[in-house]
Amino acid sequence: MSDNDKPVDTKIEDDSKIKEESKIKDESKNKEESKKKDDNKKQSFIPLDKQSKHRQKEYNMTQRGTWGGINPVTRKPPNPKAYNRRKTGR
Repeated sequence: MSDNDKPVDTKIEDDSKIKEESKIKDESKNKEESKKKDDNKKQSFIPLDKQSKHRQKEYNMTQRGTWGGINPVTRKPPNPKAYNRRKTGR
């Protein structure tokens, strides 16, 4: 068994393995890119009123925020001329 035969065989096998691996990687990249393109096509604009009630509710919930610790009830100053039971008992 000569030393020259073994490295040549392993080199050929290694080269073929490397080529196969690179083909597999290229195919997987192409599949991922095509999926991304398909996803972009699928995400077309649908008006809110044509979406399901569930989707509308999800969208509306994302648009709502907090009041930041204040009570949203409308307030007005008390009328000084109006009768106030609490004030008269004093």
